[in-house]
Amino acid sequence: MDLGILFLGGDTTVVQQTAIAKRAEESGFDSLYMAEAYRSAWVPLTAMAAATSKVRLGPYVVSAYGHSPLMTGLSAVDFNEFSGGRLVLGVGGGNKVVNEQWHGIPHERVIIKMREYVTMLKMIARTRLGERLEYQGEIHSIDWTPTSDPGEAAFPVYLAAVFPKMMRVAAQVADGVAGGVTLSAEYLRDEIKPQAAEDAVAIDRDPANLRWTAASLIALHEVSEHARRKAREAICSLYAPLPHPYYEFTMREQGFGDVADKLLTLMPAGKLEASIDAIPDECIDRLVIAGTLEECSERLAAYEGVVDELILVNFSPSADGNIVGAYEPLMSLANQ
Repeated sequence: MDLGILFLGGDTTVVQQTAIAKRAEESGFDSLYMAEAYRSAWVPLTAMAAATSKVRLGPYVVSAYGHSPLMTGLSAVDFNEFSGGRLVLGVGGGNKVVNEQWHGIPHERVIIKMREYVTMLKMIARTRLGERLEYQGEIHSIDWTPTSDPGEAAFPVYLAAVFPKMMRVAAQVADGVAGGVTLSAEYLRDEIKPQAAEDAVAIDRDPANLRWTAASLIALHEVSEHARRKAREAICSLYAPLPHPYYEFTMREQGFGDVADKLLTLMPAGKLEASIDAIPDECIDRLVIAGTLEECSERLAAYEGVVDELILVNFSPSADGNIVGAYEPLMSLANQ
C-alpha cells in the first residue's frame, strides 16, 4: 500500500506546502495531493512538482462545477508534462453549498454530469497531436483538436465517490475511486468495494482494474490523548462551518448516526467542547488514525490490501505552532 499526504490549503502557504512536499519525498512518501477548496489546486501542485522528482502529484479533487472538462483537461495535460508524467487526476462533483454559494452554479444533474466529465477527461488524456476529439453528451460536448501532445501514457482519472449512484459511475468509467475521510478499512472492504465490483461487472468491466485510494484524518503525538483530542476536533470540523452530506452519510452507514445527529446540532451552534464530548472512543478507533507512532502504524496496517493508496490529512498537534514542524511526526510512517 502506498502512502500519501493531502493538503487542504487553509492552514498552510504554498511555500510551506512545498517545504513539506520535499521533506515527504525524502522520507519515502509516494504521493502528494492538493484539495481544491480553500486554495487552487494547480498552482501549489506545480510548486511541489518543481521541488520534487519522484512522488505522484494531483488534485484531490478538482471541482467539476468550477471548470469545464476542456479546461480541466488542458490543465492536466500541461501539469503532467511539467511534472514528468507524475499526475493522478482526481475530480468530484462537490456539494450544494460549494457549488451554489461559492461558485454560483446550480448543483444539478450531478450523476449525468460526472459520468460525462470523467469520460471526456479520459478522452482528452488519450487524444494525440493532430487527432480530432468529438463527444456529444446530455450536458457536455466537445469538438476539438489538440495542439500539444499528451504523451503515450495517459494520466489516470479518479472520481470521488461513496454514495451508491456516484460509486456506480466511478466503477464503470473512472480509472480509480477517490475515497474521502471517515472511511474505516472494514467499511471499505465489506461494503464499498463489493458494491463497486458489482457495478463494474454490470458492464463487463473487471473490478480488478479499478484502483482504490482513500483519505484519512491523522493525528500523531507521543501522548496518545493529545492526538485523540485533535482527531475529535478534526471530525467536528467536518460539520461546520462548511457542511457536507458525505460525512454525515458515511458516519451513519458505519453505525454512528447518533454522533452525526449531535454534531449537526452542536457544531453550527459553535459548541465545540460539547461536540468533542459527543464523539466516543469507538468513533476515533475506527474512522481516523490517531495516537502514538506505534498506534498509528497499527491503524495504517488495517488498510493494507484494502486500498492501493492511503492519503493522510494531518491534524497532528504542534506545541510551538510550527505548521511545517507539525508534519514531521508523519515522516516516520513512510518507512514503517
